Amino acid sequence: MSRKNGKNLLIVIAVGAVVVKAVRDVIKAKKQEEELRSALDDFYEEELNWWDREHEEGEDL
Repeated sequence: MSRKNGKNLLIVIAVGAVVVKAVRDVIKAKKQEEELRSALDDFYEEELNWWDREHEEGEDL
């Protein structure tokens, strides 16, 4: 293998590693976003249910 081919191979490997890292980060971010949305939906659902229960019982807020 010539020096030029070896250098090009190292560049390709480095670029590939950066791309793999970026893809993993994007996947992780999307997963965290979905988990956050789920948690917020659960929280709001509980709060709305609390509001409905209080409203149905006729209690003053």
